[in-house]
Amino acid sequence: MQMPKLTPLPTQIKQKSALRRIYSWQGFIRKWELLENWEYDLPDEKVKIIVPKGFVFDGVSLPRVLHWFLSPTGVLFIPGMVHDFAYRYDYLWALSYEGELHRFQKGSGRAYWDKLFRSLGVDLNGMKGLNSFARMILYLFGRRSWRRHRKASTPEIIPKV
Repeated sequence: MQMPKLTPLPTQIKQKSALRRIYSWQGFIRKWELLENWEYDLPDEKVKIIVPKGFVFDGVSLPRVLHWFLSPTGVLFIPGMVHDFAYRYDYLWALSYEGELHRFQKGSGRAYWDKLFRSLGVDLNGMKGLNSFARMILYLFGRRSWRRHRKASTPEIIPKV
């Protein structure tokens, strides 16, 4: 598997008030931008998913209190990137083995993407217990993020293949 090529985005806190800077220091989550398409063969689906160049995400979105146990940029980072894209758009870009680009599992919903997060994590890091725990955290805390993305009209990013 090839690792995604990413760049961290700069913080935008210098212009904020002192109180907002202190809050940001404690609550800031680094954002990352994908510098080129990232592709991965989903073993159970017989499809190659693509997270397109230019996608901005924050790794694993966890309650801050859990960062001591699960790092936002640790072993769940790549499943988190895929999951963030799926939560934002309710599909993933995919290439069929015939080379056709399509929206994979469009409209599958939150439960499907949470399940994919777990299975992708197990496939990438082999840690079933950790990935099951992370999926439980998604079940408990992911609803607000899912709803926020359903209300937002985020411009679509189409990968160039």
